[in-house]
Amino acid sequence: MKLRARIRGRHALARLLAVFAVTFVPLCARAQGAVPTGFTDQSIAGGFTQPVGIAFLPDGRLLVVEQRSARIKLIRMGPPVAVDTVGTVPAVNSVAFERGLLGIAVDPGWPARPYLYTHSTHIGNRIRISRFTANGALSDPAGSILIDPASRFDLLNDIPDNAVNHNGGTVRFGPDGMLYVSLGEDANPPAAQDTTSLRGVILRLDVSQLPGGAGSATRAQIAAAGNPFSTTGSPNARLIWAWGLRNPFRFQIDPPTGRLMIADVGEITWEELDETSSGGRNFGWPRMEGDVVYNAGAPITGSLTGPIHVMGHAETGAASVMTAGVYRRLAGAPHAFPAAYEGDAFVSDYYAGFLRRLKRDGSTWSFADPVAGQPSAEHWGENFIAVSDYALGKDGALWYCRQFVNPFSGPGEIRRIIGAESVSVEPPASTVSFARPYPLPSTGRVEFNWSLAARARVSLVIHDVRGRLVRTLAAPRDDAAGPYHATWDGLDAGGRASRPGVYFARLIVDGRSYEHRVPLVK
Repeated sequence: MKLRARIRGRHALARLLAVFAVTFVPLCARAQGAVPTGFTDQSIAGGFTQPVGIAFLPDGRLLVVEQRSARIKLIRMGPPVAVDTVGTVPAVNSVAFERGLLGIAVDPGWPARPYLYTHSTHIGNRIRISRFTANGALSDPAGSILIDPASRFDLLNDIPDNAVNHNGGTVRFGPDGMLYVSLGEDANPPAAQDTTSLRGVILRLDVSQLPGGAGSATRAQIAAAGNPFSTTGSPNARLIWAWGLRNPFRFQIDPPTGRLMIADVGEITWEELDETSSGGRNFGWPRMEGDVVYNAGAPITGSLTGPIHVMGHAETGAASVMTAGVYRRLAGAPHAFPAAYEGDAFVSDYYAGFLRRLKRDGSTWSFADPVAGQPSAEHWGENFIAVSDYALGKDGALWYCRQFVNPFSGPGEIRRIIGAESVSVEPPASTVSFARPYPLPSTGRVEFNWSLAARARVSLVIHDVRGRLVRTLAAPRDDAAGPYHATWDGLDAGGRASRPGVYFARLIVDGRSYEHRVPLVK
């Protein structure tokens, strides 16, 4: 799991907890996330004991798993909102920060196939991917359900859990009907390049032909056709979809495309967000961390795929990346985000608490242009500390699971971010106008134009995809109302030509940031 993912040793952990206790108590105690104008962060239900994962039933009821208690709970929206205990997963080992009941998925054939799938660590130092049969009000949104622990059917029950951490934790179904499962490298970095070990990987399993009732599966029963090693690999390798991951605690699947967006927790310097639309991708750990070399001598299996977004620990305070995946608008949803959000991706950090919005431009992902009320140019939202999972609801809202209302202690809760069709997606034109730079893409010279409706304190800077300052084009100054212009010659602050890639121009007016992407090409 992600908790304490990069902390080694008891004393290092104590230091980290002390830092977060001092720094984040005033912010996190408010619990409510800071979101742009027109959006609302809303509490749905509280009083959970370390809720860690969520999944919707087709009728809109929400399943919640509690990490330590190993309980599965069900939220019925009512009114009033009600929370029921569905059952407890047996023999879960929740000793240590990253162990416990970590994830849940609903069979795509529900309610005809009334199965729930769980990801848990269990007694005997093993990870178990299991299926349980539910009964009760399977299709009544006002009713409740129960699972019988004796109905457990193990898809896998012998995955190593020797190091107590780096266990992965997500189970989700793709639009192909296959069950995808994330597994960490068990704090054994070389294992992420070993396609026989079931560590540091995403699995793709076919559960459609398994018998009902209790039992266990063989590798051959769950190996999915079309996996990269389905005809050539070992029994373990035939289950693998992607590998070379450190601890992919959370991933999301985009229903229209089947693309996986994988949040892979980093080691020392970088958190990364990976994307794959096909099997056979090697994301590089431990040769690579983020988009830089971590261990140049580490052997690799096949060619490497780089991340689509990285977050530096030193620059951002990030320590454990999470993702809400790609936002998709649902027809008739009362709380849908505006149309401009269609296809955008959201990524956050468990400890730093920021929530970023990314937009695709061809094969490149970069920061979306800021909107009115956004906390900063890079942060679409803030105060999302201890958020461990996200899910898109039928209502169009982005739901999320907060493990702790206060930093790493006390009860947890389920919340949602609701949007409105009338929300403006641009900063108020009456105050500031920051025109799209030109030419784009550029070979080295970019022109910027902006205008002010009133006197303001203004600066204009260029930074790279890691958030590092490249060049200051306009130092902080007081400007009168009127039009302004600046030119970037493509050089950094030291007079060196900037490398080809995506950069960001940030105009800061009275503390509010406006940003444009600036791709440079040779």
